[in-house]
Amino acid sequence: MTYALQTTFSRGEVDPEITDRPDLELYRSGLYECVNFVTLKRGGLRRRGGTRFHFPVKTHSAGAWLIPFEFGEGQSYMLEFGEQYFRVHTTGGRVGSVEVATPYGLSVAPLLKFTQSTDTLFITGGGIRPQALKRSGETSWSIEAMQFLDGPYLSVNISATNLTPAATGNPVPKMTGNSAPSGVVTSSNNSSAAWQLFGQSDGKVVLSAGATGWVAYEFPAGVVVDGYMLQAPNDNADSDNMPAQWVLEASANGTDWAILDVRDAESTWASSEWRRFSFANEAAYKHYRLKFTQGGGSNADQSAIGQLVMHQAAASQEPFNLVASSLDGINSGEGFGSEDVGRHIRLRGSDGVWRWVEVASVVSTTTAKVRLHGQALLDQSAMGLFRLGAWSDRTGWPSAVGWHKNRLALAGTDFEPTQTWESQSDDFRNFAVSQPLVASDAVSVGILSGQVNRIKWLVDDSDLLVGTTRAVRQIGKATEQDPYGPENVDQKPSTNFGANGIQPIKIGSVVLYFGRYGTDMRELVYDIGSNGRVSQSVSEVQSHLFRPGMAGACYQQYPSSIIWGWDVNGRSLGFTYEREQEVYGMQRHEFGGVVECMASLSGSGFDEVWTIVRREINGETRRYIEIMQAPFVDQDIADAWHLDCAVRYEGEEVNSVSGLEHLEGEAVILYADGSDYPTTVESGEVSLPNGRKASKILVGLDVTARAKTLSPPVNSQDGSSLGRKISVDVTHVSVFQTGTLRMGSDGTYLDEQIRYEAGDAYGAPAPLKTGRIEANIEVRWEDGGQIVFEASGGKPCTIRALNANVTMEP
Repeated sequence: MTYALQTTFSRGEVDPEITDRPDLELYRSGLYECVNFVTLKRGGLRRRGGTRFHFPVKTHSAGAWLIPFEFGEGQSYMLEFGEQYFRVHTTGGRVGSVEVATPYGLSVAPLLKFTQSTDTLFITGGGIRPQALKRSGETSWSIEAMQFLDGPYLSVNISATNLTPAATGNPVPKMTGNSAPSGVVTSSNNSSAAWQLFGQSDGKVVLSAGATGWVAYEFPAGVVVDGYMLQAPNDNADSDNMPAQWVLEASANGTDWAILDVRDAESTWASSEWRRFSFANEAAYKHYRLKFTQGGGSNADQSAIGQLVMHQAAASQEPFNLVASSLDGINSGEGFGSEDVGRHIRLRGSDGVWRWVEVASVVSTTTAKVRLHGQALLDQSAMGLFRLGAWSDRTGWPSAVGWHKNRLALAGTDFEPTQTWESQSDDFRNFAVSQPLVASDAVSVGILSGQVNRIKWLVDDSDLLVGTTRAVRQIGKATEQDPYGPENVDQKPSTNFGANGIQPIKIGSVVLYFGRYGTDMRELVYDIGSNGRVSQSVSEVQSHLFRPGMAGACYQQYPSSIIWGWDVNGRSLGFTYEREQEVYGMQRHEFGGVVECMASLSGSGFDEVWTIVRREINGETRRYIEIMQAPFVDQDIADAWHLDCAVRYEGEEVNSVSGLEHLEGEAVILYADGSDYPTTVESGEVSLPNGRKASKILVGLDVTARAKTLSPPVNSQDGSSLGRKISVDVTHVSVFQTGTLRMGSDGTYLDEQIRYEAGDAYGAPAPLKTGRIEANIEVRWEDGGQIVFEASGGKPCTIRALNANVTMEP
């Protein structure tokens, strides 16, 4: 006789291919089977918490998808995405009657990627323009297409095609006099030549004999202006007449002025030099006035300006034609089409400066109606240098989203599946670049590879991690001492193990992701020896749990650091992960139905795992949102929650519980004040037998937790024990706060080990047991010494260690 001691089960269920490998170190901490038990970081096994019935999905026949929304300060919501709608839930129930229409069908919901900033959730994927989902109040929610500024763009046109605009975006006509052809130009010195500032030609207009003065333009009706350009006089190098300090003012009546823009230290102008200024404005004004206080050079003897060109805000412009000279260079020779509506086009004007327009409608394959953003064009010259927008209904929309160095990062369209784009720093809607480039400009990087490896996800780390079908690459600084930006960006490989579309889970500095086919989980971690990230499988010894292919996963950080996942067949697994302690424990979990989605959300004292489970109830298909409950630790036995799809009554003593229509016709357990009573739901109601009453009643589906040990790794005198028959005579099992535990072996009777003892209160459940139990169990010789643990009903069960007296045949 010898002893087989197992003090940890931290590896969980291992692959059947290695169940006869006692030479492996992990063998001593593994299990042959582990279902509905959670492997704890400290080595034990604990029954998982049951699930609380929360709410049915909107449409039982279709289903839904769950997306968490965490606003902060305890305001956490779960969004139920269904067929072109979302509804809002909290732990306490559905939020009012909130239901918002979306552009997403249910079929694309699993493809969506999302990232959050305060009260806004940014969503990509499904071939749909990125959306911004916003919470304005507890019952005020909205979703709308994101509006981006200036880009990004495809490569510059190299064909002979030119684009000719029918307008310039300048609301002021080419003036020929102070009141012709329309509007009125006035100045502080009453100059009869003040109109020449708006004459659209180089020159010089003197506005003051000193350092101060103004020039104004009055429109016939209100116009929204959000930018302007100033040109220095054509002889400014001689006398430095150009003002250096001014304000741009606006007025509805010519009397009451509002300041729209303030500029200072705009000095050292070259002759005929242009400078461009923009500001935020959505109001229409009739009067605009440039009022300067520092002009006339060092002697302040003559203030003059060459030209003043205003820009009408794009949203208020009447769209104008942009005509292509041919189809070459436009959508591979197909020309403009309806899919180009909303698309950006970048144009290089006659002054050498790039501007951008947005397509408002399409007239023909060679003509699109556009609105001009930013600054006005100087003229209507044909432009041969242009770039079509990278995102559109024609080229596709980004499928991945994330954050990186205070930038919104997007990636992977149908047309450019290997491209990443990052917004300007601290301006997540703006994808513009400056002339010349500055560090805060937008960043665009194409993933280098010998193959077209579609980008599947983005993860923010010290670098931007980019998961593709064949590799994971990282985008970061080329030179560490310089700021990150378009002129200081580099990419390099992290690993050549590719990824699938499930969003990775980041735990500390480690990124856990699923392989290309979803049949393995990999750990991406920095390795000091190789001075870079390395990828290694963490599912190799439990690969059987991943073989169908994973469908999704979420991370529950508290209390036990568990990754919850589900496969394409709707079976669930848990993965207890604590890398520093070398805990890699996997378990199977059965919820009595098909798991279609799981998501985690911050709760009260622990992270909640929300599930959508498809069940067959009373012969009909039902889909329910259910919330997994916290494991049992340091509670009263009556507060345990180990039943699924359950509801709880707490209050005055009652005999029956109603409101159980979601379990109509199902066999359930009434867990009442710490005792189990099996029954069946009829007309949405159940009752305790024999007129019993209880103040705490949990009603739900029974869950059986089951674990089976590996054969004891015991060596015989003449070698390995492999193939020899083994019997277990007596076992000692250490338990913690346990109310039920059956032990034995497959094919034999499983004995209940938690029993009433002398002195226990009559009529109350047996007290929770903490300590060592000596169990005489029936284990057959041919069972290989494997011991089975089971726990069901409503009571808790935690196993800390096992010591078995083992006898081996000679």
